[in-house]
Amino acid sequence: MSFFLFLYFIILGVEAGNKKLVNLHHQEISSIELRSNKILTSAFNHLQNLEYEVIEDNMEGLSNKLKKYNFLSKKNKTNLDWWQTGIIYEIYPRSFMDSTGNGIGDLRGIIKKIPYLKYLGICAVWLTPIYPSPGVDLGYDIMNYRGIDELMGTMEDFEELINKLHESGIKIILDIVPNHTSDQHEWFDKSVQSIEPYTDYYLWVDAKYVNGTRQVPNNWKSLFGNSIWEWNETRQKYYLHQFYKQQPDLNYWNPLVREEIKDMMRFWLDKGVDGFRMDAIAHLYERPDLLDAPVLGDGNLQKVGYTQALDECFYEVNDWRSLLEEYKKNDGQTKIIIVETYLDLKYTMKYYGNETNLGAHFPLNVCLARLDHPSAKEFVEKLTEWISNLPSGAWSSWIIGNHDIRRRATTRFGLELIDGIHMLQLLLPGTPVVYMGDELGMTDTYLRYDQLIEDMSKEFAGIPRETVRTPFQWDSSPQAGFSNKTKTWLPVNPNYVTLNVEFEQNARRSHLKIFKEIVNLRQLEIFRTGDVKFYEISEYVFAFSRSNKFLKTYFTVINLGSELENINLKKFKKRLSSKLTVKISSLFAEQNNGDVVSAKSFTLRPSAALVLESSF
Repeated sequence: MSFFLFLYFIILGVEAGNKKLVNLHHQEISSIELRSNKILTSAFNHLQNLEYEVIEDNMEGLSNKLKKYNFLSKKNKTNLDWWQTGIIYEIYPRSFMDSTGNGIGDLRGIIKKIPYLKYLGICAVWLTPIYPSPGVDLGYDIMNYRGIDELMGTMEDFEELINKLHESGIKIILDIVPNHTSDQHEWFDKSVQSIEPYTDYYLWVDAKYVNGTRQVPNNWKSLFGNSIWEWNETRQKYYLHQFYKQQPDLNYWNPLVREEIKDMMRFWLDKGVDGFRMDAIAHLYERPDLLDAPVLGDGNLQKVGYTQALDECFYEVNDWRSLLEEYKKNDGQTKIIIVETYLDLKYTMKYYGNETNLGAHFPLNVCLARLDHPSAKEFVEKLTEWISNLPSGAWSSWIIGNHDIRRRATTRFGLELIDGIHMLQLLLPGTPVVYMGDELGMTDTYLRYDQLIEDMSKEFAGIPRETVRTPFQWDSSPQAGFSNKTKTWLPVNPNYVTLNVEFEQNARRSHLKIFKEIVNLRQLEIFRTGDVKFYEISEYVFAFSRSNKFLKTYFTVINLGSELENINLKKFKKRLSSKLTVKISSLFAEQNNGDVVSAKSFTLRPSAALVLESSF
């Protein structure tokens, strides 16, 4: 009898707090009153499935949670901003959609495909560079920071793109390359000629002469392994380039350069862009005394403190953030700054700044992109390392691939596993940044040597970047619906016949449809503010849980291996209902959405993944 009285008082306690609970997410708790009316039935149903010895513990926990319900629901109504609640979608414009028939994607092609972007449910698009460029680094060698490359379209096209994206509720983020320009930029041309104020816009250094022989100023190397210095006959000095010699580095020790970059940012902000992804930030500053870098044990030169990650690099991000905060004060709209980094964790975290000197909204987190057929332990360790090192109040991002990572996620992890990897990317706490085509399971495209575009791809061994940049696969028509030109700038992957948007939208189940299911599920409050825990279920079965402070837990379980696995989640979380509902199953899982499995024992096929729901 006391048991029923206890539940009765629980219900009264919940209903007493109902009046104070407002604006909770409609899918997570659409009606507190409805939940309180159903809680007795729900509790009985789950208690019947629990082992006798844990009933008492669960009831005690239930009582405590309900007493705190009003407080916790207020806490969960964290005022998250658009960049925290949504998904950012990276578009490589050359390969997204060709509207002119020249075999190269463009801005009007993106405009044409806005309905697809709305279908995906993303909050923002990040466009890789669209500025005038000679194309040595395929757009990352910029001739004019305030223009549009004629291959991409016109400024009018860009303004129309902004307006139509905004009308569709989608933000736009531009890729900025502040570290260097093209050697065809007007600034560099004037700097070569020592025309003021451009004389010191770039890093110019006198040669060293040994026995009458001209030598470079020091032993620093570019990212490609050759000298960081290039001789200019006109100026009779060396200039510094951390990338191609056609990409001279700007001199950030010069305040005029720093102001030029901020003026350029203002230009695009005034156009209506919603933020920037800043490229190659770790390279902004070099050691001013030009001291030779020491040789490390592996034979490489030390870069941190010499050509990378000087403190001033992080201070510069603070300065840019201040600029964006000024705009926010004017119109109340958050403009974000995202930074690229491949630095070690202790340096990456510095980009966040601190409470008094705000930095980036987030750096692009590549910890998942660096994993390739990992064990469960590796996942646990990498994810724990990232989250445990986050500064207080910092927000994560999650990427599994982009235009620079030389193997697509599906190629690295496998077609069977990609749904599970998307569950991980989209359901962890933070903002997913999705590379176009990953939602379909697009794979690397084999390219012959004569099909490569970049000199770097031809000159250096390894996987060329072009393999992940081939045209987007829209349908099964010629050229995958990307272009009506027979020869596109890069070849379309031959698997486009069945691996394309149209086919996957019409299929009963597909990677695209599963991606959409995950997108919809992550709208629940629990995936925004809930707790996260990681589990090494077995050597090759990884799981993580998202829990809120009431009765809900979601388990994502991924079989990373090549063998059938039997799973017992009760072994890892005792306070778990004995029956779990399959919310989302991967394409090749034996279970279907809506199935009920035993928490103590269910099987998971190789490379299969499930999102499971429990009420405890």
